Amino acid sequence: MNFTIYSSDIFTCDPSRPRAEAIAVRDGKIAAVGTNAQVRNACAPAGPVLELPGRLITPGFTDSHTHFNRLGQSLGWVSLKGLSSIAECREKIRSAVSQTPPGQWIVGMGWNHNQWTDNREPDRSDLDDITPDHPVMMVRACCHSIWVNTRALDVAGLTAASPEPPGGKIDREPGSGHPTGLIREARNLIQDHIPAPALEARKAALLSAQEEALRLGFTGVHTMESLAEWEAAAALEKEGRLKMRLYHLFQGDELDAVARRGITPGSGSDRLWFGHAKLFADGSMGAKTALMHDPYEDDPTDFGIPFLEPAVLDERVAYACSLGWSVAIHAIGDKAVTHSLDAIARARKTGPGRLPDRIEHIQVCRPDDVRRFNDLGVVASVQPVFVPTDWPAAQRLWGQRCINGYAWKTILDAGIGTQFGSDCPIEPIDFRFGLHAAVTRQTVDGDPEGGWYPDQRLTLAQGIHGFTVQPALTSGRGALLGTLTPGKWADMTVLRHNLFDLGPDEWLSTEAEMTIVQGEIVFQQR
Repeated sequence: MNFTIYSSDIFTCDPSRPRAEAIAVRDGKIAAVGTNAQVRNACAPAGPVLELPGRLITPGFTDSHTHFNRLGQSLGWVSLKGLSSIAECREKIRSAVSQTPPGQWIVGMGWNHNQWTDNREPDRSDLDDITPDHPVMMVRACCHSIWVNTRALDVAGLTAASPEPPGGKIDREPGSGHPTGLIREARNLIQDHIPAPALEARKAALLSAQEEALRLGFTGVHTMESLAEWEAAAALEKEGRLKMRLYHLFQGDELDAVARRGITPGSGSDRLWFGHAKLFADGSMGAKTALMHDPYEDDPTDFGIPFLEPAVLDERVAYACSLGWSVAIHAIGDKAVTHSLDAIARARKTGPGRLPDRIEHIQVCRPDDVRRFNDLGVVASVQPVFVPTDWPAAQRLWGQRCINGYAWKTILDAGIGTQFGSDCPIEPIDFRFGLHAAVTRQTVDGDPEGGWYPDQRLTLAQGIHGFTVQPALTSGRGALLGTLTPGKWADMTVLRHNLFDLGPDEWLSTEAEMTIVQGEIVFQQR
């Protein structure tokens, strides 16, 4: 598609020309960027001419950490996000029961006991009386713990005699040893008994997620999902219905199955491609399964849970690297970060991979380990949007260690490649919230005053860079995406108002006016 945009504020993310007012697109690529006069002189007229004064145009935003198909699925689940008590959760679940045939599963997510007035975690007794005829699974906000009813435990065959799952924990009632209904880091014990959605349902979920992402101005995502979700994306691409770019990270325990499908690192297409394998080193802070060097503040015996013991993590990372994959390791606690860097260092003794390895989340990190990121060329893949939700619990559970928590400025100042994401559906897939959190380190209501550890606040330009330039580099598309530079693909986000002229609180009401992928306007605000 051919068109030219004039009279806008164009934030190119290209250091050779950071700002411009006009951009020409020819055959899906950027043909010229500059002043109105420069672009008129550089390109012969072709296609529509758009005068867009007052808008901000950036490289297309990419969410670098999503579970994209699950986002689409979750739009039909019970949402417990933001509720303040078990009673409120029960009312939402009770409403779902009234609309669900007996015997069918009821699935929801978003509960966070750290935000409840009950001052306790839930158990099966909080569900059983309102869900006698339905198995129920409610996923915690972090997705690392689940809350289920007795019917679900029965379907899964979990009893007092059930062994502890590797890397996980079944909470048990004192005396009897019967599961309480709270399961940590072992969602598969229940999930495996929920009928898997058919291909058409997975495609529908992906289309729902795509519609939401395009509406919000995203031109691409990095999604961490299984072969089954890849099948849905591949089918949509074949049908011509994949309108945005998906960089798909496969699960580390699926790599042999991935190879049998003929998928290799670096393969794929312009819209759907591959290069990283996803592994886990620990759990989450809110569920107290993030692995720490020192114990949690409220329990001197609790250091969190290693999802994989160090020797096993080393083995999995080495195997992925031997097959040509780079790795993306989930590591929230400081000891999990250390283990992840250790594993990467051992696997990369002969040199780096084709793409940079990455560590996801890094919610607390020792200063010595920050330096190791640069030494190893590891990308920090972080989620600024976590701070507004997490900071009160982090303060309570980690205490003075929070000085090294969510330390994005420290990471950036060290010269480490840093990219931003949402971890949707844990948090909304909305870069406005991510930018607001990165720049203010506050909730949208302004808490805490002045920002939580305000010395770690970023600039708006740094925030945009984290959603554009680095995701392209990490996924091997830096020569084609990430900046508005002549010769690159014309992926752009057009915002109705110029964020640089507004305060952070005003960003939240600024909508994407157009989302453009390879010169095609795939979303336009009416």
